[in-house]
Amino acid sequence: MSINLSVTISSLGSKFAPIIFQGDYVSGIKKAKEIGYKAVELHIRDPKAIDIPAIMGALKKNNLTVSTIGTGQAYVDERLYFTSTNAGVRNAAVQRIKDQIDFAAPFRAKVIIGTIKGLLPEDRNEREIALERLITCLRECGDYAQKKDVKLVLEAINRYESNYLNTAEQTAEFIGKVNSSIIGLHLDSFHMNIEEKSIVETIKKYSSYLFHLHFADSNRWAPGFGHINFAEILTALKEVNYDGYIGIEALPLPDGDNAARQALSYLSKLM
Repeated sequence: MSINLSVTISSLGSKFAPIIFQGDYVSGIKKAKEIGYKAVELHIRDPKAIDIPAIMGALKKNNLTVSTIGTGQAYVDERLYFTSTNAGVRNAAVQRIKDQIDFAAPFRAKVIIGTIKGLLPEDRNEREIALERLITCLRECGDYAQKKDVKLVLEAINRYESNYLNTAEQTAEFIGKVNSSIIGLHLDSFHMNIEEKSIVETIKKYSSYLFHLHFADSNRWAPGFGHINFAEILTALKEVNYDGYIGIEALPLPDGDNAARQALSYLSKLM
């Protein structure tokens, strides 16, 4: 197994966001190359609001590819999400993902469906209706992604950040209900450390669903700054022949440059 790491880059957002490089995309791409990464994960609120030619030029100049597109800012900044009771909001969220798919297509990058899925209401009957809304939105996005040869990855997010689809089991089961071959499972070591009894056994059990991974340590700093056993996780990934990217989605602490260097150096040594 060859280790395929990508580092997260986004526009300037919350200082609490687990993004390594925040600010200017071109500068982040340049830093990623200088540190030794071969791929980046771009978190983009709206592809129509960024300088795509400049980003494309920077990627080409630095010989970097895009592993994945993060979409959570559309939810955080604009409150676009799939479970909304407002059809206009749902349609806007679907269109935003379609725009992300268009951006991802030239790289054959995957598009992450995380917080943009939205939350569920407390009432049981309303929850079931909201889940049907989510399935409808995902199927529409999946059909569009299929035409563009882009895969979507549905993320299992811990209970403190989402009130459903917290575990690999729940998320994989839901993916089965959506019934789209273009949609797979996205796991994150930080969330798994909270939700799963065993990260290693979970990876082995749900490897057939697994399309993408995020790495952050138990404290959400870069790998090696907490207590998660990444050596065991990497061994498990090798055993299941995982050949996708691992995105470093961690807090930029003590700063972005040091976090990026720590993750690359630490994980490379483990391999």
